[in-house]
Amino acid sequence: MISTTEQDLANKSQDSEVILSINGVSKKFCRDLKRSLLYGVHDIATELLGLRQKDDKLRKKEFWALKDVSIQLRRGEAIGLVGKNGSGKSTLLRIISGLIKPDVGSVEVKGRLAPLIALGAGFNPILTGRENIYANMSILGLSKKEIDQRFDQVLEFAEIGDAIDAPVQTYSSGMAARLGFASAIHTEPDILLIDEVLAVGDILFRMKCYRKLSELRYKGTTFVLVAHNPNSILSICDSAIYLQRGKLLAVGKAPVVMQQYDQDLFLDNKQESKGAVFFKEKPAEQSTGLDIIGVYFRDGQGNRIDYP
Repeated sequence: MISTTEQDLANKSQDSEVILSINGVSKKFCRDLKRSLLYGVHDIATELLGLRQKDDKLRKKEFWALKDVSIQLRRGEAIGLVGKNGSGKSTLLRIISGLIKPDVGSVEVKGRLAPLIALGAGFNPILTGRENIYANMSILGLSKKEIDQRFDQVLEFAEIGDAIDAPVQTYSSGMAARLGFASAIHTEPDILLIDEVLAVGDILFRMKCYRKLSELRYKGTTFVLVAHNPNSILSICDSAIYLQRGKLLAVGKAPVVMQQYDQDLFLDNKQESKGAVFFKEKPAEQSTGLDIIGVYFRDGQGNRIDYP
């Protein structure tokens, strides 16, 4: 049963404007390093001269990381991207964020966009946490006055205390990630891109992250989330997209798409297990103390899924 809050969100999404439009996007990469460098130099030169043309032809050693992907998201919608490693999820996020350009197609973004792709990766290690907050939030479109107004909220959320005035190179990876997350979400973006970053910090901090995301969602922020954890997709997203080898395999309600994805994973693992080498069970005296007695999946309502 949908709660009143979830129903309100659904109604808002249906009535709101399209804020993110991905139109026939394709992206190719080259598996050979030398050829990749040559192709890169050629593409940059032709683009600077205004001679580059977008085409759907592959050159030698190239492959499609994404092929003809089209999505439209309205304000307040949340969509999850699922698929095996190498299916094109992170590539799509990087295209949306503007980090890389599509070879074919276009992306139209309305409003402020905040990418949570590699938390803390854009920090200058020599600068202090305070200086990095101002640098990163200004890159995301905030004025100094706006950053001043939100600085205390960022500091409180990141939970790094007096370390804020120490160089970031003295931070642990967890501290840098928390600061990166706090900086991005307090820009109050129209679109938030999240790539496998919800495992930041301990369980209490992760719960705080989910509460903040829920708050942003209710205010109308649009989410695009990449996560291998089905609970993250089901708890945040209305719908999901299943990518396979760069192509859209399924689009629909999150529980339905996740069930199809889980079934495909189960069948793939079952197929791969044929011909595998299994070792004899260890005697009790050699036991490691940890035994796996079974593995199963649950659907969006928590019911156990029994596969044939």
